[in-house]
Amino acid sequence: MLIPLATAQATAASVLTAPPLRFAAAGLHSNFLRDTGYLYLGAAALPGVKRSGVWHVDEAQLDGALRDLAAVAAAPGRLVPLGLPWTELNRGCRFDDDWRRAVQGELVDRAARARRRAPVADLLDVGLDRAAQRLAVKELNRLLPSAREPDGRDPLVVAGVVVMDVVRRRAGVWSIPERWAAVLDRWRAEHLALLARARRCAGCGTVGNRDQQHDWRSSGAEGWITQCPTCASGEHHLYGGSMRGVRYTSERRRASRADRYLCVVCGLRQAAVWDHCHEPGHDLVRGPACASCNQAERTSNGLWRTFWNHGPAVRHLLECDGCRTATTLPRRHLSALAAARLCSTARHDRCAAEPSATLEQLPEGGFRSRLECTAHPGREVRWEETIDAEKVTRWVAELAAEYS
Repeated sequence: MLIPLATAQATAASVLTAPPLRFAAAGLHSNFLRDTGYLYLGAAALPGVKRSGVWHVDEAQLDGALRDLAAVAAAPGRLVPLGLPWTELNRGCRFDDDWRRAVQGELVDRAARARRRAPVADLLDVGLDRAAQRLAVKELNRLLPSAREPDGRDPLVVAGVVVMDVVRRRAGVWSIPERWAAVLDRWRAEHLALLARARRCAGCGTVGNRDQQHDWRSSGAEGWITQCPTCASGEHHLYGGSMRGVRYTSERRRASRADRYLCVVCGLRQAAVWDHCHEPGHDLVRGPACASCNQAERTSNGLWRTFWNHGPAVRHLLECDGCRTATTLPRRHLSALAAARLCSTARHDRCAAEPSATLEQLPEGGFRSRLECTAHPGREVRWEETIDAEKVTRWVAELAAEYS
């Protein structure tokens, strides 16, 4: 029987009460389905199933995964050497296909944050090959002094397991209970196999590389699918503006499926939603967007950090009749555009370096900008400039004309 992810999370939280599994239930979230279409609880991979827009998992499979993890937590077995690859240092590795390298990165980060004065060799395993130890010590001495890690980081979680809760230092050797090691090793093998399968285009069978992994994955009515750009463009319609001026809350929008179209922003993936303008008084459909582009626009990430250099993104924002008529953009994008245009031209004295800018919106519509040039070590160079609303409107008009 299929159960919604919210129910699965509640069930997992009630069963997995051992400290190493305190984040396991949080891993049963639809955000983690993108890479492979599966969610992990230890070595078990649970396929996500989409029904009426809601993600589900199989209850029997969930129960089996919960029993297996609870059994390991109750009897983790004897400690065995972790086997860290100290010749391959990578400080800051939070999540990797190789969980041992992720543990190694976490140990280096912890040492850096603690500013430990003990010899860096104390991080390494006793009995490590001397040549490997010399290389590791040299690299650690390079990494540790420059490390500046933020506080409040999430713990290292792999397959629902808080790995550092089960790692131990025993007789100078980093160790882990053997049953936890077996769980994580099986997870890695399963994850790599599922990743390889998820990189294969469902249409032509072409296998994408690691960089194309996200670009080829799109979410539709039945869940995530992998399609190369050629197959995606051949299967889904190109959007022609049929929903321009339509309210997002209208029956017409609700009756029309966005996943019939290709995403108008990236042009790579099947659309998943009707993206719309959230500015007060607008609420107008802008066009069909894939889940990735829609989420990135909402958080101003990805290409939306530099959307002014991306014609489809600019045209997409101006598909809102309200923004186009007023020659404006949504506020967060408007401030990003103003900051970029100001930094490209504003200079102090004869300095050629581009400054950074922090903007504050003014009641009349312009911005007050605080600029700082960091090209002069040992000297603070800061100043303010005001950008009036007329200039901001002109910048938007120029941008619209460039991509019209």
